[in-house]
Amino acid sequence: EMLDDVLTLSRIDAGRVKLELASLDLARFIPGVIDEVRLGDRDNHRYEFKIEGTGTVFPSDSHLLHHIVSNLLSNGARYSPAGTLITTTLQCTAETARITVVDEGIGIPTEDQVRLFAPFERGSNVGNIKGTGLGLSIVKRKTELLGGTVSLESSVNRGSRFTVEFPRSPITPA
Repeated sequence: EMLDDVLTLSRIDAGRVKLELASLDLARFIPGVIDEVRLGDRDNHRYEFKIEGTGTVFPSDSHLLHHIVSNLLSNGARYSPAGTLITTTLQCTAETARITVVDEGIGIPTEDQVRLFAPFERGSNVGNIKGTGLGLSIVKRKTELLGGTVSLESSVNRGSRFTVEFPRSPITPA
């Protein structure tokens, strides 16, 4: 898994990831990703999906977007106690699509947040929870390939909120 992640970062850095844009109905796409993560999680957590706004058909690359959303959801499950809620919200406007994943987990110390999107970086409070420290770096780079941004809000022992936002205007593949 770590080798695959390192190779993915290398391909992105070398400009060898080609965008395959298509119109996606995010209101259908995201619940499918949530269901996949829920199955892998063996229903150890509760999952909720909310939609705000209209116009959920959006230009994107389904493979990149799938990885982004599944990583954020998987992290939410990995770093949250069993039985807690992981909420995904899709907000669509005329200009953007915003996907927010909120968990009720261990949170991320403030001093760790500035470096969390760098390769091999993890929160100092993860203890024995497994991880490579590559997932969020890949999320950031794939989000940027789609012309978007990723942000984080977190408090220790209160959970984390990751938000990815993408422009509605078509992305011009490199």
